[in-house]
Amino acid sequence: MSDRRLVVTMNMHGVDHETFGRNEETRRTEVRETILSNPNQAMNVLEFIHGWGGECRLELRLTGTLLTDNTIRVQGNALLFEGTSEGTGDLDGQRDISFLIPKGGVVAQHNFRVNNDDEGDDFADVQLTCTNSVFE
Repeated sequence: MSDRRLVVTMNMHGVDHETFGRNEETRRTEVRETILSNPNQAMNVLEFIHGWGGECRLELRLTGTLLTDNTIRVQGNALLFEGTSEGTGDLDGQRDISFLIPKGGVVAQHNFRVNNDDEGDDFADVQLTCTNSVFE
């Protein structure tokens, strides 16, 4: 077993749907690198909080766990809030995330959408691109 370098690139596109007027949109990219050394011990690899349109906020938290075969499991959740401000506590959508990243520098992608399930057509599309390579 060797130390592994996990690189996570997150691209996010969010829409705050408006009944009248133009929809508010946002795009963000975050890149995080984490070295994983201890098998079966989850580490925080990405925390992303972003508000837009004066009413919406996406919170994304991911952990990475090095498995004994040098595969990395990424898990977490994405929460979509929509209310009277970007700081609202009104949770309207969520998505659990879990996928594996093979060893060897292979690119793994995981795409998902978090919808406003309670009201409206607000959403956040997220694309995660990850690599798992030997840390030297």
